[in-house]
Amino acid sequence: MFDLSVSLSPMKSPFSPLLFSGDLEEGFRNVSRLGYSGVDLSLLDSAALDQDWIIGKAQSCKLRIYTIATGQTYYNDGYSLYSAENDKREMAVARIISHIDFASRLGAMVIIGGVRGKITTGSEHDRLRQEQNGRQAICQCLKHAEDKGVTLLLEPINRYETNVINTLKEGMSFIEEVGSNNLKLLPDVFHMNIEERSIEESILRYKSHIGFIHFADSNRQAPGLGHVDFKKILSTLQEIKYENAIGLEILPKPDDFSAAKQAISHLKKINE
Repeated sequence: MFDLSVSLSPMKSPFSPLLFSGDLEEGFRNVSRLGYSGVDLSLLDSAALDQDWIIGKAQSCKLRIYTIATGQTYYNDGYSLYSAENDKREMAVARIISHIDFASRLGAMVIIGGVRGKITTGSEHDRLRQEQNGRQAICQCLKHAEDKGVTLLLEPINRYETNVINTLKEGMSFIEEVGSNNLKLLPDVFHMNIEERSIEESILRYKSHIGFIHFADSNRQAPGLGHVDFKKILSTLQEIKYENAIGLEILPKPDDFSAAKQAISHLKKINE
């Protein structure tokens, strides 16, 4: 069975597929109890946190911190890497750099997902300019990640949430254009269920670029509560010899603990 992690946040966020949001200590305690090997932290600003407290609590619960998710910078504050406004783009870069610094202490990876934001300009010329500025912003973050020995994870997100990198093919193209070993793909099954012709075929096709993976069912709830065939996906991950953990980024339905319990119970059961 693959190691499993679950997405937590020390603060409440409009971005809702997080468990124990606002109570990180309770989250650590409960996911450790349930048998998770680690967590993924959704953070607003790593520089403003008591990092030593977080590290200590995770260690006391014998949990590894696999990734830092960065979308709250966009969902909470409106700063994004593809913003048409220079100051908002610069603020997003500054936030990512602070996350990279924290990740270097944790041995974690940093996710470039919702923090990309959206391309909002109308004309073709302005759109291309905004796209170019966004790419440069990611490259600026990537340079810092390379200096710190941290991997960035590019997460394709479905068309209803962003118009910047929706599919694994688009993500792979971006990674190949940039040409850095510190940038990998993060396939998310929830988004793939919307955008990919076949989840399993896409995983096989882009296996060499995959650095981490997110699980959520078709309704963004815990695996087993929608119609995604996770048994086939697990088999595909075994086929490509995927070696990292599987991160659960799920809605807290019917409640945080029940969602975390449902996810790990279902995945263990179908992997027997």
